[in-house]
Amino acid sequence: MKLNYYILSEKNMYSTAVQSMLYELKIRSKTFNTYSELKVELTNSKGNIVVLGPNSIQNPYDICQEVTRLFPQTAVILLLQREDIDYKKAMFSGAVDVLDIESDEQEVIDSIKKAEKVVSLKLEGDLSAKNDNTAKIITVCSTKGGVGKTTISVNTAVALNKHHLKVVVIDLDLQFGDVALLFDQQPSRTIYDWVKGSYEHGDKSIEDFVLKHKSGIDIFAAPPLPEFAELITGEHISYLLEELKKKYDIIIVDTPPAFVETSLIALEHSDVILLIASLDLPALKNGKLAIDTLNLLGLKDNIRVILNRDAETEGMTKDLTEDVLGMNVHATIPSDYKTVISSINKGEPFVEISSRSAVAKAVLNIGNQLIHHFSENENDPPTTRKKKKKGMFFFAKRK
Repeated sequence: MKLNYYILSEKNMYSTAVQSMLYELKIRSKTFNTYSELKVELTNSKGNIVVLGPNSIQNPYDICQEVTRLFPQTAVILLLQREDIDYKKAMFSGAVDVLDIESDEQEVIDSIKKAEKVVSLKLEGDLSAKNDNTAKIITVCSTKGGVGKTTISVNTAVALNKHHLKVVVIDLDLQFGDVALLFDQQPSRTIYDWVKGSYEHGDKSIEDFVLKHKSGIDIFAAPPLPEFAELITGEHISYLLEELKKKYDIIIVDTPPAFVETSLIALEHSDVILLIASLDLPALKNGKLAIDTLNLLGLKDNIRVILNRDAETEGMTKDLTEDVLGMNVHATIPSDYKTVISSINKGEPFVEISSRSAVAKAVLNIGNQLIHHFSENENDPPTTRKKKKKGMFFFAKRK
């Protein structure tokens, strides 16, 4: 796989020096003056090598630690002033190497080669994991509309993505799906386009029909018109899920407030079913019917009841919910209309923009519990120096 090379330093002479050196090695690279710009680039790429030079606005060790945490397929080389080098900090920040800014050119080249090996091994490991077909499918369902099912699907996806997992969300509310809307996206291609353009008249490939969001979440969007829903069958969904399992760690399926063929196929393929309940009698009645139906299908053991908008009122409590449903409530999400509606209107998941709110912490906790559940139930727990050249500082000034 092609690797990407990025250089970050506030001082252009250092960025230019490293870029010129890479160019002599026939390696093209991009330079950045601010970490925020680099972060955007890393979000949309895989297999990255970052040379991080002196930076006075933000501690380079902090930048390195964040890059290696958020982008595990990235290797960072620290290129710092001698007095700023701290090998212990470099180790804890996850750097592949740390060099004096006046190091010999060959030393920098050797470090880059070391970083290339590290990234290549990471990519090979990810490919091997994908070939093991260990992706987990989480289907979010409810037999009553308006209980927050899509909001939970979207924010759970972001919560799981924070664990460095590759996540895709499939919008199976084929008539009135809003997953793309909650990500502030207007898809040009949807699941309908995949069925008509690739599955029925092509090679069945899915790559060109996946909507990629800046957060790192991929989306298989619902059709633009309700009448297109009837053209999508359980056969299509079964094939789609099996193909996506080869490419992702987590597949989240958002379903309509009804048990139709396509959603039943998703439920049957699921490792976990999140059944969304709320503190009102119609929702509880329908929730009980959903559990009984899933029990008949042999899927009851996969159900996790999530009580959304948990704000107990007279006569309506968590205990009553458990009595009516005949199941324990796995997790609760507090009522926070202001945070949630603001998130929806902005098209930005509240787990991302309001991560300290109680509602975001509840969803993040659900993500943590899912990771723990999958981990517990996994079958198989988841240079010789050449002749020295001039120092880098001299190299930076040469023409």
